[in-house]
Amino acid sequence: MSTGLARRGRETTRFGKLVIWKCQGCAAVLAPLTGRCPSCGARTLEPISSAGAGVIVSCRVVDRTPDPVCGAPCPSIIAIVALDEGPWVYSWIDGDVPVPTERPVRVRFRSTQPGERFPIFVPRDSE
Repeated sequence: MSTGLARRGRETTRFGKLVIWKCQGCAAVLAPLTGRCPSCGARTLEPISSAGAGVIVSCRVVDRTPDPVCGAPCPSIIAIVALDEGPWVYSWIDGDVPVPTERPVRVRFRSTQPGERFPIFVPRDSE
């Protein structure tokens, strides 16, 4: 991962909020790890806080090696989530398997390393 992309990744979860980007050239609202506006090509992006709510567009269950949290190999759900503000993000879903598409979800943050947080999504009805 490039230094700029790693920094952008940390910025997307600062202060426990999911940060997305607004293009200062054309006002398009962009996904968290975007470095350039795909609409107009501008690199001047302004950080804005996302409400962290959206719906699952697509998801897939994958089996992983043993996880220190759940012990035995456990299924994980990777998904594309359409945020209410418009951008789509790729993330993990916490919750029961299977997860139906178009299910409302909300962002939560999981600590991965000291000072690092990773956004995951949970079904809104499990809040």
